[in-house]
Amino acid sequence: MKAKTLFLASFSIFAIVLAACGASPQTTSAPSPQVTEKMVLVTAEVAGKATYNDAAGANMNAAATDFLQQERKVVYNARLTLVVKDTAATAQQIEELTTATGGYIANMNAYRSGDDQLYYNITLRIPVSGFDSVRDALRNMAVRVDNDQINTDDVTDQYYDLDAHLRTLRATADELISLLQETRQRGGQVEDIMSIYRELTNIQSQIESLQGQLNRLDKLTAYSTISIDMRPDELTKPIKSSWRPLETLRNSFRVLIDVLQSLVDVLIYLIVVILPTLIILAIPVLVVIFALRWLINRIRKTRAPKAE
Repeated sequence: MKAKTLFLASFSIFAIVLAACGASPQTTSAPSPQVTEKMVLVTAEVAGKATYNDAAGANMNAAATDFLQQERKVVYNARLTLVVKDTAATAQQIEELTTATGGYIANMNAYRSGDDQLYYNITLRIPVSGFDSVRDALRNMAVRVDNDQINTDDVTDQYYDLDAHLRTLRATADELISLLQETRQRGGQVEDIMSIYRELTNIQSQIESLQGQLNRLDKLTAYSTISIDMRPDELTKPIKSSWRPLETLRNSFRVLIDVLQSLVDVLIYLIVVILPTLIILAIPVLVVIFALRWLINRIRKTRAPKAE
């Protein structure tokens, strides 16, 4: 794995050199042949060291295998559902236990359900050395354990692959730094220095990225995560009657007041809105009715003399 990584790093440096050599002379000058040769020698030297290590590695690989077996990187996660007598008191005990083992509480959420009892969701970060002992202590705090789940994620291969890649990149970076210093001391061209500097910057960026990934894995494997769902025991819940006459009486008065308010609102609406509207609509109707009655009476009076 290390030889493969060194080969890729060497190939990338060699590609930078070829790209610089093939650049247009109108934009920038190619590195000098001496610098190009030196950079190729740097990559060959780093790759040669890896080849030597691989060729001489039968006994070293066996020792490394034993070392990896002793230093496995495993992420431990557990989830517990606990039924306890007093959730608040148990939460306090859990906090004290976590502090005593060198861990910390990553999250704690307390809430009340419909039965007016406290429920807890707690997330603990515990050193791996205390993972089993803390789980046992948590189980002993409970009246009943409804769920006990453990998940592990072995990241050993991923961790040591990253570590080998990181060491290879650091060796390459050291060689490039030496080459950069040598080029500056002998008054090399600006194009030569910038070509080496660009490749060194690229390598250092990869080093920082890999170092960040290793740091994250170190944190994940150094502390285990225990998630706890805690609820009270049914036998400890107080017996409460659902009948509350005073509350019913108070609610009845509220309903009565609401009804009276609604009736008064309707009356106001009738007086202010409906009654004026009816009066306005009734005026033309009354005018028409009176006009018709006057016309009918006039017709009758006109016909009466004729009939005589």
